[in-house]
Amino acid sequence: MKTSKHDAPKLSKSRYISGLQCHLRLWHECYNRELAGSVDAATQAIFDTGHEVGVLATKLHPGGLLIEADHFHHEDAVKQTLVAFADHKLPAIFEAAFLHAGVRNRADILVRGRGEQWDLVEVKSALDVSDTNVDDLALQHWVLTGAGIDIRRAGVLTLNRDYVYDGREYDVDELFLLHDLTDTVPGMAKDVAKNVKAMHEMLAQRGPPKIEPGNQCFDPYDCPFYEHCTKGMTFPEHPFGELPKLHPTKRAALKALGVETVEDVPKTFALTALQKRVRDCVRTGKEYVGNALAAVLDEPEYPIHHLDFETFMLALPRYKGTRPYQTLPFQWSNHIESAPGRLKHDEYLCREDKDPRPEFVETMLASLGTKGTICIYTPYEIRVIRELAKALPKYARRLQALEDRCWDLCNVIRDHYYHPDFHGSFSIKQVLPVLVPGMSYERLAVKDGMEASRVYVEALQTDDARRRQEIHDGLIEYCGQDTLAMVRLREALAKR
Repeated sequence: MKTSKHDAPKLSKSRYISGLQCHLRLWHECYNRELAGSVDAATQAIFDTGHEVGVLATKLHPGGLLIEADHFHHEDAVKQTLVAFADHKLPAIFEAAFLHAGVRNRADILVRGRGEQWDLVEVKSALDVSDTNVDDLALQHWVLTGAGIDIRRAGVLTLNRDYVYDGREYDVDELFLLHDLTDTVPGMAKDVAKNVKAMHEMLAQRGPPKIEPGNQCFDPYDCPFYEHCTKGMTFPEHPFGELPKLHPTKRAALKALGVETVEDVPKTFALTALQKRVRDCVRTGKEYVGNALAAVLDEPEYPIHHLDFETFMLALPRYKGTRPYQTLPFQWSNHIESAPGRLKHDEYLCREDKDPRPEFVETMLASLGTKGTICIYTPYEIRVIRELAKALPKYARRLQALEDRCWDLCNVIRDHYYHPDFHGSFSIKQVLPVLVPGMSYERLAVKDGMEASRVYVEALQTDDARRRQEIHDGLIEYCGQDTLAMVRLREALAKR
């Protein structure tokens, strides 16, 4: 049996945002947290980055005081905050604690203004302000105002995408950018109060709200309770969401028609040519092979290079001349087909803690030479090459020459081939096991690009030589799989 209205769980910034996403998610966070399982490595890395950026942001206000009581001891934190407020010599307070109308809040930074006025600053380890950030700040403004704090200004502090690190010490005045939302968040107070009231009332009920899984499960964040909420549910093999690039208005229109599957989409319903192709393939259960596929597959000229990059982005730049969240390539793989069936493999991985770009470029250019088609999968490699040309002018001409040699295999498949087992996706992870049975990413230690980026950063930071070598071995295998996959996909398509 759940609690009464009087002892319902308190809300917080994170719980409020969860409640805006879905009341059922909020319910589980308050009463059934164990259903979410443990925090995965990728999510923990995001938390760690946020903490690191938050600590660095406090350097903007020397002499400020950190309220040390943790979130498990909110009452103690509130008492420490009251003491800090009474000390008029303090220029700023970090993690100040408040309680208003059943909502607990820890303010990242409070900067003392004139008299009893304060500036409220929420720190985010991002480059831009999202709608969720605004909702977060609006709740804080409402709580602090309700607690009797006179807020002069309110804003979100993000990283500055134009800041260039000098390789020595961060210039925090240039590293951070304050987005003033003083004219926005006070006007959201009525909606905040309404939302808080609705969440408290929901949490005071005897059972969870009845909410069916839907788009809210993934917007603005992936819900950690999705597997629990969908346990035992059956889903159609081909839901209409498989239709590529389906506009939200079209999605809503199909729902209004009661359509659930790709097969049920009426012939009279307006679709793009690709969406029609997907529907027709699902209905017939047969693959689509375009008339021009064979001709397009003959376009590449030998030696055919199959090129793939791995990159990473750091919130706080690590190397001289780099910016927050700048894309830095650290690895490439190239399977070179000099003649049908004759393969050679070149590869590079930066194993040292240094700016990898100069060595990356030099080794890649040597492998690619000046002849032959460069087979890629999506234009990502082209975008990285363009950025490298800007960052390293002495290589610009040779890098720019690579673009005309690039041939996008993903586009070829999207334009000339489809199989129902693609399920609307042209990701190489989805396409490969369909066209090349037995070749997938499931057995690999590193399974996708996001994981490759995360573990590479882990390798930079760890003192464990064995773990570092383990990561490097996994990265070599993963990137090599991407380029060998393109070779095998071309071979499989040629047989269609």
